[in-house]
Amino acid sequence: MQSPKARLDLLALDRVSDKVVVARMRVVNQDLREIDFGTTLAASATVSAPGTTDANAVSAIALLDGANSRLHYPLLGTDGKCLCTQVILPKVPPGTSLDLAAAFPAPVAGVNSLGVVFPGAPPLLDIPVVDRPGGTLAVKAGQAAVDPTKVPTRDAQIFPVIATVENDSSAEDDTGTELSVRMSADVLFALNKADLTPRAQKVLKDVAAKIDKSTGSTVRVDGHTDISGNDAINNPLSERRAKSVESELKKLVTRSGVTYQSKGYGSSQPVASNDSAKGRQLNRRVAVTFTRPKPAAVQTPLPAAPSASPSGLVAKIQAAPPAGHVGNWPKSATVRFDGLRRGGAGYAVLTWTVRNDGPATLDVNSLFTADPGDTYRGNSVSGVVLTAADRRYRALRDNRGECIGPRFEVVDGSIKQVAKGEELTLSAMFKLPDDLTSVDVEVPGFDKVEGLPVG
Repeated sequence: MQSPKARLDLLALDRVSDKVVVARMRVVNQDLREIDFGTTLAASATVSAPGTTDANAVSAIALLDGANSRLHYPLLGTDGKCLCTQVILPKVPPGTSLDLAAAFPAPVAGVNSLGVVFPGAPPLLDIPVVDRPGGTLAVKAGQAAVDPTKVPTRDAQIFPVIATVENDSSAEDDTGTELSVRMSADVLFALNKADLTPRAQKVLKDVAAKIDKSTGSTVRVDGHTDISGNDAINNPLSERRAKSVESELKKLVTRSGVTYQSKGYGSSQPVASNDSAKGRQLNRRVAVTFTRPKPAAVQTPLPAAPSASPSGLVAKIQAAPPAGHVGNWPKSATVRFDGLRRGGAGYAVLTWTVRNDGPATLDVNSLFTADPGDTYRGNSVSGVVLTAADRRYRALRDNRGECIGPRFEVVDGSIKQVAKGEELTLSAMFKLPDDLTSVDVEVPGFDKVEGLPVG
């Protein structure tokens, strides 16, 4: 079945009070068939705590406060109903449109633009917020509009947005306020040992340099293991490893007034599944967390190097699926990268189109998902990675492990099924340095594409 053609129009982004922002959108069906969104627009109950989401509404739409790296989901009344359009399994007939609205917790004072993250569509970045006090919104057909400022609500659902940058020995998780450097225990220590290896010295020197640039006074050092062994072994081992890293950082950090807090957690706080070798390797780690250093001032970035094809670079599918892939592997397919568009605060949106040229219908459900042992939850676009030099930029996620992009487990089947000769456009968000002008793109199971300009 052909992937549907729809257009998303943002009609308004209004600050109706100092605590509430209302977004108004319109989905226009430009296809010749009905679009069935299924549960695509509803927040995922699999990653949300009970009572924090409404599956019978467009509760998956979110606002991105890029200045503070926070993702705002719609407000819930004390009755558990979303202050947003209440529609179950929304359908849009051909040639018609569907108006949607949602009330969100407002960002802090001084934030005058936001991004709009709409499931299944590329995010809209840097949208001005207009002060328009007193606005109301209709939440259910046939009922009177409500004033979102007068409805008692539950706690706001606001989640940190995590930007992860990896290299061969460590990964940096940036939440906007804190930087957490996850270092592989396999790099730092020998098996079941707590003495630092020679290779660990260079890794810790890099961490110490970042701590010296930080303004925070506290550094947390947390040791973790996988589930191999038992608590009697893992807990003291993780404690000793944390202490070893703390001791070395005290020698390397030159800034005064820094307090260290080290603790071992054994296997109790995994960041990935212990069911795979990759997941267990990620769980064997020491994490050093401290106040995020202020980004260095940079000159205006140079324009990207000239390219015969600044967008539309194509990657062909490989003959064999990547390790861990679940489901049928297509015989013939391509990915065309339509562009990498930069917004404010370092955020960038990558869009690409997958085309199926094989005889069988292509199901994108797990096609772009990272290794099952990775730190992301569910089927998404988490496997698409941008690389530059020795650094790997991962798609943004929240602190629940949910990738900010399509969540294929809730996408209607007709949308993620791509027939022969048909195409489907997808997107993912990243956070990139201001001076980065081009990247390489890696997609699981497809050829690597080099030199995609950052526009």
